[in-house]
Amino acid sequence: MGLRDVDAHSHVISAPIGRVVKELVDLLGPTLVATIGGVNETRAVAQWLDERKPQRPQVLRFALQLALMVGTVGDVAMIRAWFQGSNPHLNDRSPAILLRSRQLEEIQESLMSAARAFAAAIIQPNVTHPNTS
Repeated sequence: MGLRDVDAHSHVISAPIGRVVKELVDLLGPTLVATIGGVNETRAVAQWLDERKPQRPQVLRFALQLALMVGTVGDVAMIRAWFQGSNPHLNDRSPAILLRSRQLEEIQESLMSAARAFAAAIIQPNVTHPNTS
């Protein structure tokens, strides 16, 4: 289970951007962080880790907030799948692609709602999966 939205928000707002990038790389990997950060190469992510300022720090902070809400460090595969997969709460769009291609103010509310819905489903699973009787 991830952090509550308020706790995740407090964490990412108070962390220096280099730490935000490091935590994102640890959770999502450099390729996905590059995608979310709007760059084409992981070399830029390595430079962010080496104190170069990212072009879209607010997007990276928000991505870390979402990642911390949907899982924990032990759930890296699940967190990555959430960011990369088609999300029914986002009209079957991928959170990572939305973060890369849209302005944050356009998508922030819907992404937060999708993360909250996912976190709630983890806490209170009520979905019956086929072939699991």
